Amino acid sequence: MLLFGLENDQDFQYLNTRLLISCPASGSDQGGLFLLDFKNNALEKLYTGSCSGMTLVKDRLFVTSDDNQIITMDQRFQVIQKTKHLKLDFHDIVKFNDNVVLVVETAINAIGCYETDTFTRIGEIRFNSADKDVHHINDIWLDGRTLYVSMFSPYGKWYLEPIHKNGGIVAIDLTDFHPRQHLDIDPANHVVVKSLYMPHSIMVHQNKLSYCDSMSFSVITGDEAPIQLPGFTRGLAITDDTIFIGQSRMRHVLRIPHEFSNCCLDGGIYVYNPEFRISRFVSLPAQQVYQILVLDPIISLGGEN
Repeated sequence: MLLFGLENDQDFQYLNTRLLISCPASGSDQGGLFLLDFKNNALEKLYTGSCSGMTLVKDRLFVTSDDNQIITMDQRFQVIQKTKHLKLDFHDIVKFNDNVVLVVETAINAIGCYETDTFTRIGEIRFNSADKDVHHINDIWLDGRTLYVSMFSPYGKWYLEPIHKNGGIVAIDLTDFHPRQHLDIDPANHVVVKSLYMPHSIMVHQNKLSYCDSMSFSVITGDEAPIQLPGFTRGLAITDDTIFIGQSRMRHVLRIPHEFSNCCLDGGIYVYNPEFRISRFVSLPAQQVYQILVLDPIISLGGEN
């Protein structure tokens, strides 16, 4: 009953995926980290607190929080460490190598390089010298040595025209990058996708660049037709036969595009079958979804044996 009979649905009963879902705080909703287990038809809240980006490094889970914390958890989601940082408005986090993670610092238009053992900031990729959010960088994905970055505007001052489709994805070659260096990048010179409306959640799956065009209520996978949904899309995970898409409550309803006659404000996850172009919706006890992470079946997490 919890997941609305998905385990008995002939179109979705094949699902045995486990998902980690991070949720930022919103109003009275404190946010948190959820484990969604389709095999056992179960939903469990693992942690309460505002959560955004997540990445696995060896046997640890690193979670960024928009209250300027980096949280480290073990394989049973027990908090090992919380480190407090400057007001950098952390968004996403990705593994650079076993010793370094890259963290999006939206407030200063930068991606900081942090040591995984001490969380010392040792270097940065800087997109603008202003100590004010002018690009609204949010999500990153490292594909080999290519770093993909989504932002509300590669050209700056996104807040002057927040309802215009100025968003984009940029690609940075990090082949010769060392995490202890300072690298200056003009994002306008590295745009690979443009004219997006508040994009999030970039990833590469089977050599296809995929992302949420959030305020257009859609998901793009490669050159295929957009997957159209009824609300603000953020959070994306893809397996061989399923696409998992997060939906969040709109924070600024006056920015809803005029071409839509309705905007769904429910927070949850769409389970989308791209072969048949059908979906089911799993509601979450949270208003916001930020990231979705598919757990490897061989990983023992959440107290399982």
